[in-house]
Amino acid sequence: MRQVFYGMAVASLGLAVVVTFPHAAWGWPAFQRLPYVSDGVPNCVLCHSSVSESYHPEVPEAFSKSQVYTNKHYKALEEGLGAFKLIEPEQRKQLLEQAKKVDQNSSVKLETSATTVAPGGNLTVTVTTKGGIGPVVGIMLVDEPLRFQARPVQGAGWFIASAPEVIGPDGKPQSQWLDRRLNKQQTNLNFIVVYDNISDPAKDMYATARVTYVLKAPPVPGEYPLSAAFLYGTAEANEMKSGKYEDPPGGTLGNPSGRIQFSNTVKVRVQ
Repeated sequence: MRQVFYGMAVASLGLAVVVTFPHAAWGWPAFQRLPYVSDGVPNCVLCHSSVSESYHPEVPEAFSKSQVYTNKHYKALEEGLGAFKLIEPEQRKQLLEQAKKVDQNSSVKLETSATTVAPGGNLTVTVTTKGGIGPVVGIMLVDEPLRFQARPVQGAGWFIASAPEVIGPDGKPQSQWLDRRLNKQQTNLNFIVVYDNISDPAKDMYATARVTYVLKAPPVPGEYPLSAAFLYGTAEANEMKSGKYEDPPGGTLGNPSGRIQFSNTVKVRVQ
């Protein structure tokens, strides 16, 4: 009975997230113009597919397995389920091949300038990404690799001391995302969107990006994990080719072609 109520709650939450947080479909051009320039947590993208079942150990096993990309996305393409039921088999096959190539070449890595820091001391954290079909990807600096329970690093006592430094696929600094924030004095966010992150699976070309955060350590001694959430898409990179917006294959709402992938976890000791 508990699992039944849990499933109902999750279904309701999923609907609410899709309706109120429409920029969850990575690769959707309108996302770049929406105003959600703030801190973020990875449970905002419930329609996305998880790269690993380990991201949600607290939920029933059946639900956890259903969130993994091989079940939530690949299976839907193979069998024409859900959002893909109106797509012809040959197109679904092409989409599946493309998604597999993007997934095989998408990764995220987190590095810290030290693994031990004094209370209130400075720590540099660098998150490097590869892949994602674009045109944008998202990066969140969080405490643990848990899709539904991760918090922004600030929740564990870290303080982001300045605006993160963003280096785009062209190797040059980017400021488009943070420039859109009304309060220019509060751009020390854990959530960053990287623009022009366009990959070309047909040519085996995959974009890379880097975001660097400067943190002040929590005042309380202890061991603090740090991880990064990488949000990327596997569907068509440019839905404006005709000059007007067109939905990607399978539509935008509830489309599982997006991904959430966590980086390695680095445990930093504050002492």
